[in-house]
Amino acid sequence: MKKVGLTLLFSLLLFIPFLCPAEAALINANKTQEYNNNINALANQTDYDTSVTLENRISTIIRIALSVLGAIFLVLMFWTGNNWMQAAGNEEKVKKAKTAVRNLLIGVVLILIAYALSSGFSGLLVRNLLTK
Repeated sequence: MKKVGLTLLFSLLLFIPFLCPAEAALINANKTQEYNNNINALANQTDYDTSVTLENRISTIIRIALSVLGAIFLVLMFWTGNNWMQAAGNEEKVKKAKTAVRNLLIGVVLILIAYALSSGFSGLLVRNLLTK
């Protein structure tokens, strides 16, 4: 339980700089304007939709990556559960499967925290970055 608490604390500490407006200068107005100008120049040459912003693209990429990680979690959980059922009372295999399940649950908690931060705080984060 101590490892789980330390893992959660460490993962939350990683996101604190992104929540502080004074420290979070990842995307400023100049970079966003430069990106939009480049997209508009490309859109004039092709039939490209420019209604999607840089922030929308980044959040979409993050959500896709987290969805893939969630799917990997499900596959690994089924595989580990199958190994546990096939252990047939072998204590070593059962212990290994229990450890794998615990690690998978820690991983899915981290994925859920990352998803919550990316979806819940993305508007707050973008507003703080672009108002500088």
